[in-house]
Amino acid sequence: MTTAPSADRFPDCPASWYLFCRTRDLRHGPFSREILGRRLVAFLTSGGEVVVLDARCAHLGADLGAGCVVGDLIQCPFHNWRYDKEGRCVRIPDTTDVPEYARVRSYPAVERHGFVFFFNSNPALFPLPFFPGLDPSDFRPAEPFDAVLECPWWMVGANVFDVQHFRAAHDRRLLSAPVVDSPAPQARSISADFSVLGDSIRDRLVRRLGGEHVKMSFTDWCGNILFATPTFRRTTSYGMLISEPLGRGRVLVHGLVFVRRSTGLLGRLLFDPLHARVRRYFIKEFMRLDARLAIKGLRYDPLRLIAGDDELIRYFDWLASVPGPADPYT
Repeated sequence: MTTAPSADRFPDCPASWYLFCRTRDLRHGPFSREILGRRLVAFLTSGGEVVVLDARCAHLGADLGAGCVVGDLIQCPFHNWRYDKEGRCVRIPDTTDVPEYARVRSYPAVERHGFVFFFNSNPALFPLPFFPGLDPSDFRPAEPFDAVLECPWWMVGANVFDVQHFRAAHDRRLLSAPVVDSPAPQARSISADFSVLGDSIRDRLVRRLGGEHVKMSFTDWCGNILFATPTFRRTTSYGMLISEPLGRGRVLVHGLVFVRRSTGLLGRLLFDPLHARVRRYFIKEFMRLDARLAIKGLRYDPLRLIAGDDELIRYFDWLASVPGPADPYT
């Protein structure tokens, strides 16, 4: 049996993409917040390009998020130093002598589905992923939901590789051996067939609307981005979780549920919002129990994993081998 790695093999935060804010937060100027132990700022250039930088001005450390956008530059509110999208200070009032230290770190950033994502090292090690084989422009998101879990960040993605957990917590009986693959160096996927058991109203609705069997497919990127695709006989759902470590023992999880866009205008205005709310309900309820259990404090102890946890152990071993940033902010 493969030995599970020790906890010190996992970095404080993986090298990956993170959800920073909504695009609408940038409508009236820059937006800054604390994330991954630093204060970052996002803004839109005059051409609509999204930019993410360290938020502390190189001069005296003022928060650039309290400043303003001037064309393609962000201006510090304290002394009007201006920075370009690469983080270089390009203008200081009353002088043409810009010192070499006058720059802040920049991060790869992408706007998608009304949200701003950034990669915590530069350059990004891979493009912002989506559901395998699908075009993001064909989908729209439902209203996101969040949860703070009292567990290490690496336990969130591990949950879907613990296939016996689906029977214990979700009344899903495993029907076939899981198929595990690595579609990219930073990604690991698993899929398996389950029967839908349980007598809850939600489970009965699932059987009536979707069918008695489901193929659960998951793709994990770096342990902090998880794509879930449960496929029933009559329908398929699409859920995305993005984890944001809050330290070694806490993690903020953002949930996004997607539905395919209708081809007609009427469908996009009326059917799609209703469809999104329904899908969001089912996926959120499915994840609610896991969230309640994790809120109470899951712990990671490699010495307590047993032979029956073999797939889970292989996941941890893979995740520990995925390169993390030596310095996530360089």
